[in-house]
Amino acid sequence: MESVEPAVAPPGPGAGRLLTRRVREMFRVYPKALVGDVEAVHDLRVAARRLRAALVLLAENPEGRRARRADRTLRDLARAAGRGRDLDVGLAILEASPAGVHEGNARLRRSLRASRSRARFLSREALLDLDVAHLRRDLRAIVAVTRVDREALTERLATLRLREEATIDRDLAPARARPQPEALHCARRAARRLRYAAEIEDLFDGTSSGTADRWRKMQTRLGEIQDRHVLGVWLLSRERRAAARSDPSLATAASRALVRVGRDASRLTREFLAAEAAWRNGPIT
Repeated sequence: MESVEPAVAPPGPGAGRLLTRRVREMFRVYPKALVGDVEAVHDLRVAARRLRAALVLLAENPEGRRARRADRTLRDLARAAGRGRDLDVGLAILEASPAGVHEGNARLRRSLRASRSRARFLSREALLDLDVAHLRRDLRAIVAVTRVDREALTERLATLRLREEATIDRDLAPARARPQPEALHCARRAARRLRYAAEIEDLFDGTSSGTADRWRKMQTRLGEIQDRHVLGVWLLSRERRAAARSDPSLATAASRALVRVGRDASRLTREFLAAEAAWRNGPIT
């Protein structure tokens, strides 16, 4: 695969090298993701998101034409790679639940496996449709002119933190009284961006502040809730489809699984909100 690095490493306090590192991480897993390697697909989604965070903080002109175009492609790439991942997690949750002896449970799991297979196929197709060659050219050009110093990085980090922490406060305020999956998911994405920004700062300085780990834990807890919400949406659609087809066995299995998943999501939400209140004065444990 064509190299994405410039011929000569750019000068500066590590911004160009750090951005190049993020580019390398993504293209290292890209070929395996194209052929359907499950872990590579997950790694590709994470690497694309990390690279998007790096562009915001390290690109010479994050609002420039090349940077914005690269960001859009990376966003589409992460979305394409994530098509089957949610169902991977959903199947793991479903298979870990008590199956009982109801005949519809085995059929429900087979149905989810089939949905996951279709999602994986669509994911590979979407990845193939992306203009990756243009993305590589844009990234090479961006890396070649990167000159961001510590002062500029500090200013950008402050702006990002102010924005994302305000997003978390906004989304969690109503959630404490009446949790909504959409608001919790928005808070999760903000925590993820803060995590990746903290990782960039630590790598830039060659330190380990622990801030990234704090945001990672918050992201993980919110992710566990979102995983169950996504599975719940799938179960609800399966229940309705089975009922419309007069298939009581499958409809009953989906309905019972939906109740279990809903209870699990509610418990995880309560636990997160209790931990988050304490986290304001210390790390999430």
